[in-house]
Amino acid sequence: MPRNRLVKRQTVQQKDAYDSKPPVIHVSGLDVRAKTLSPGAASRMHALGRASTIRSVPSIDDSESSPESRHSPLASSVNSTTSTTSAMSAAAAAAAQSPPLPDRSPPPIRLKSDDVTSPPVRWGARAVRASEPPPASYVRDVTSSPPPEGLDPDSSGQWDSTIGKAGLGKTGRVINKLVSDNDALKRDIQIERLRADEAKQAARLVEDKMERIISDYEGRLLEASVTKTLLTRKERQVETLTAAIDVEKKKAAAALEREKNWRNELEKVRGDSAAQIDEATSYAALMEGRYNAISSHWRDQGDEVKRAVTRIRGEISTIVEERRSDDDKIQTLRDLCDQQDSNIRQLRRERDDMSRLFDAYKQTQEDDLRGIRDEARAREEEQEMILAESRSALAKLKWALNVKENVADAQ
Repeated sequence: MPRNRLVKRQTVQQKDAYDSKPPVIHVSGLDVRAKTLSPGAASRMHALGRASTIRSVPSIDDSESSPESRHSPLASSVNSTTSTTSAMSAAAAAAAQSPPLPDRSPPPIRLKSDDVTSPPVRWGARAVRASEPPPASYVRDVTSSPPPEGLDPDSSGQWDSTIGKAGLGKTGRVINKLVSDNDALKRDIQIERLRADEAKQAARLVEDKMERIISDYEGRLLEASVTKTLLTRKERQVETLTAAIDVEKKKAAAALEREKNWRNELEKVRGDSAAQIDEATSYAALMEGRYNAISSHWRDQGDEVKRAVTRIRGEISTIVEERRSDDDKIQTLRDLCDQQDSNIRQLRRERDDMSRLFDAYKQTQEDDLRGIRDEARAREEEQEMILAESRSALAKLKWALNVKENVADAQ
């Protein structure tokens, strides 16, 4: 009961002295909540540190009930100490009324340092408050000292004061040694618990850090996937635009090639047209000269024929009878002359038509180049035929005019 009272009183004093929000640091069974201390709280803290004797350590039952102590390698020593203390409980009860022996407190043991500060608090990626484990420098010194004023001396006394005169013998020394060893083992167990808590807190912090790293990695992986998707889309757009540009380039090259071919064909057609125009012009000039020569020749021949006819008329009156046989021939010659005259007129009209057509040809030379050659060939054949007929008629006319010379019996 005194032990429980001391623990409750210490807990109440610590709750009054410290802030309830900072993280808890367990020091030899004490709940230390310290970030900033008031002067009264600091004095009470030092008093509690001095009063932290054998009685202030948690009981063996409490240490055995914890799961860490059960699996600790020091559990066997604690169990043996428990059996020894239970065996000596009867002797301790008998000597409870005897005067206490001199105080044989064990030497001071340094558990934790006097500088008790709250560990830093960090917020995880999921808004979880995580307190980092206190380092080894946070361990404070807890020494055995007389209990402070206002505390029950029976609650913090040594085993020497409870067993009476047994402390004078070997049994009391053994009990004191076992108790001191038990306290040392309990302190080691508490230190191991603190280390285990620190390791758990470190593991929790590492887990939080890993969660943050994983969330950051997932975020970056998502960003990378989005960036990759956008990059793939842009690449497809670039490929589409590149293909369109290539198609346009091919179309432009084909258009340039067609334009080049068209220009070459145009130059070729222009050259051929110019050559054909020159040829047609020279041929038209030749035909015009021929027509002029023929017309002038037949004009002179017409005058000569007129003179001959005038001369023959005087002779015809005398030789009418002689020439009756030749009337048919003369009539034939007249018909031939009329026909030749009509042919000459037709040639003149054709010459005029050709002149007019030549003028029209000059205007429509680009449209009529293909039909000029066939038309000129047809006209040439026609002119050759006309010239042949003209030559034949001229020969016949000459023969008719020179019939006296050609025919022996002609008068």
